[in-house]
Amino acid sequence: MTLTRRSFLAAALALGATACASPTTASPGRLTLLYTKNGLADGVLADAVRHFGPAALNLSPTTDLRQRLFATLSGQAYLPDITMVGDDIALYFQDADQFADLRSVGAQAVESEYLGWKWQSGATASGQQIGFPIDIGPAALYYRQDVFAEAGMPSEPDEVAAAVATWEDYFDFAERVQRKLPGRYLITDTKMVFTYVMAQLSQKYFDKQGRFVGDQPHVRQAWDRALTAFRRGLTAGYSGSQDPGKSVDRHAAWNGGKEVSFVNASWVTSDLKKSAPNTAGKWRVCRSPGGAGNQGGSYLTVTRACPRPDQAFEVVRWLMSPENQVRAYLEAGLFPSSLAAYTDPRLLEPEPFFGGQATMSVFGKAATEVRPAYFSAYDIQISDTYTDELTNVELGGKDPERAWADAQSKVDTLLRRKGAI
Repeated sequence: MTLTRRSFLAAALALGATACASPTTASPGRLTLLYTKNGLADGVLADAVRHFGPAALNLSPTTDLRQRLFATLSGQAYLPDITMVGDDIALYFQDADQFADLRSVGAQAVESEYLGWKWQSGATASGQQIGFPIDIGPAALYYRQDVFAEAGMPSEPDEVAAAVATWEDYFDFAERVQRKLPGRYLITDTKMVFTYVMAQLSQKYFDKQGRFVGDQPHVRQAWDRALTAFRRGLTAGYSGSQDPGKSVDRHAAWNGGKEVSFVNASWVTSDLKKSAPNTAGKWRVCRSPGGAGNQGGSYLTVTRACPRPDQAFEVVRWLMSPENQVRAYLEAGLFPSSLAAYTDPRLLEPEPFFGGQATMSVFGKAATEVRPAYFSAYDIQISDTYTDELTNVELGGKDPERAWADAQSKVDTLLRRKGAI
C-alpha cells in the first residue's frame, strides 16, 4: 500500500464507521509500542517492561510495520501509542497531524545528545518533530588488509583512507591491485557506487519543501561515476547481493578472497562476520572514498491518539537513552544515533574479526560528518529505478544512454502516478 494524502483520507472515510465502534488505541490503559522485529533490542525492551511495568507497557512486534501502521491510521482504530517508523519517515510528513509534536513533551531538552542531521531528518518542513532517533547506517570502506599488503599497497586504515580519499583515487587504487593480483575486485557493482555517492551528497531527489531536484546534475554525476567503475573493469557484478537469495556468490567471494573491499553501511558487519568467519582478523575499515555517508536508520514516534503523550515520551526517551543505545548496539548491532555512544569504552574495545581494530572509531567519526540531506518518501523507489537500469548495463549489456533515458522516464512516471510532481 502506498500512502498519499488522497489515499490516506479516502481510506479513513471508508473505514470511518468501523473506527467509531472500535477502541482508538490498541490497548486502552496501557501504552502500546508497535515496532519491527529486530528493529529494537530484545534485552532493552524486556527491561523497559520491567522498568515501566507490564500493566503500563504493551509490546507489539510485527514483520510488516508499514502495512500495520497504515491500516490503523486509515481506520483510526487500534492505534499504537508509540510506533517505530523507518527511514521513509517523510512518507508521514503529509499527515503530521496524526502524530504528536515531540517538542510539546520535552524532546528539545535532549536534542543535543543526538546527531544533529539525524534529529533534523525527523522534523517536517514546518518544524514539527515527529521522529526520535533510533539507529543510523554510517558507511565505511571495508577491505582485506592482508590482500592489500600482498599487493604492495597501503594496508593500514589511515594509510588506505589517505590513498583513496576520492572515488577517482579509489578507482586508480583498484586498478593497481588488479594488475598485481588479477581476479580480485574492490567494487561490488555499479549499484554500490551510485548508492554511496548519492549517500554522500547534501541533496538527493527532493528538497524539504517537496520540490523535485532529481533532474539536476548531481544525479547524473553519480550515474556517470558508477559507469566509470564498470567501464574500467573494476566491478565484480554482484548486483542484487543485498537480497539474501542472491548473495551466495558474494559470500563465496568474501571467503575466497575475490571481493577484497567494498563500501557499505555499518550494519553489513554482522553479515560479513557470519558469512565469512574464516576471514576473521583479515578485514579492516576506514573512511569511505568521497567522504561520509549514511544508508538506513529508523525513528520512534508518538501518535496523536495516545491519551498520555508525556508518558509515552518518557518511554521513548528511556528506550533511546545513550546507555540503552550502547546496549542495543552490543546486543543487536543497531548503530547508535547518540553522540555519547561513540566514546563509550565498551564500544571501543579491540575487535578480533577486524584484526584488533575498534571499528567504532571509524563509523562514529563518519556518523558525525554526514551532510544533512532530505530523504523523501520516494527516494528508495527512485534510487532502485536508477540502480536497476545500471544493472541492465552491467549485466545485460544495455546501452548506457538508453538506460539513462529509461530511468528518467520511469522516475517521471512513478512520481506523476503518486502525485509528487
